[in-house]
Amino acid sequence: MGKLIKKFGMMNLKYFFKLIALFCLLANSELLYKNLSEEQLVRLNYLSDNIRCPKCSYGNVSSSNAPISKDIKNEIATLIKDGYSDDEIFELMKNRYGNYILLNSGEDKMPIYLIPLIALIISILAVTTYTIKKSK
Repeated sequence: MGKLIKKFGMMNLKYFFKLIALFCLLANSELLYKNLSEEQLVRLNYLSDNIRCPKCSYGNVSSSNAPISKDIKNEIATLIKDGYSDDEIFELMKNRYGNYILLNSGEDKMPIYLIPLIALIISILAVTTYTIKKSK
């Protein structure tokens, strides 16, 4: 072991062991959903990208490391394996967690960034009409 450290250096060994640990983690993550076909994995990715993490503010289930997100993703995988359709899974999640959990809920909501713009336009119109009436 001493010869190995002298030959490669301590820093190189640290990087080597980190690389091995990363490889093991990646290999284990692939085994997590090994019972799903390629089509089912694509559906799992689509569904988990469009379902919000209940604990996170704006993240989806696939981008979150929260335990609840992992549980939801595992539940989605189980539902896919059991033959549920995408709409049925969305409806099940909506019934359980509320409409908030769906990232693309289909409701036409005004984007929040338009509210200040509308307020600015109304303010400009109000000041302009006041100024015109005052000058007459």
